[in-house]
Order: sequence, then structure tokens, then C-alpha cells
Amino acid sequence: MNMVDAASLLTVIFVLVDDWYQQQGHRLRPQLLGPTVSFSESETLTLLLAMDYFPYPGETQFLALRVLVC
Repeated sequence: MNMVDAASLLTVIFVLVDDWYQQQGHRLRPQLLGPTVSFSESETLTLLLAMDYFPYPGETQFLALRVLVC
């Protein structure tokens, strides 16, 4: 079995999520007022989905992955 590095897996998840979001997902989200955000909806969904794929016990450990990927 071949191993996939974290950056490649995040890229694959993002591409799939972004393609879906551009076609269908944007219609499901209501327009909300508020401050401008620095992450797109696709990026946020990618991180939420990636938390299920990476074997980290908590959010803090998952967020530390950023150091390893960058």
C-alpha cells in the first residue's frame, strides 16, 4: 500500500470540495452579514473533512499539522 503525504491529501480533498461547492454547494449556504473572512467556504470545508482523515485525537493536535504541511 502506498502512503500519501499530508499536503497531497489536503490538495485532493480541496479540489473535490471546491468542485462540488462551485457546482452545488454555494446554493445551500445562506448569505450572512458579518466581517470578511480570510478562508473561503471551500477551504473551511476541506479542513473540517480533513480532521476526519487524519488520526489526531483533538483539534489542537490537528491544527499543529499546519507546521508539518507548510
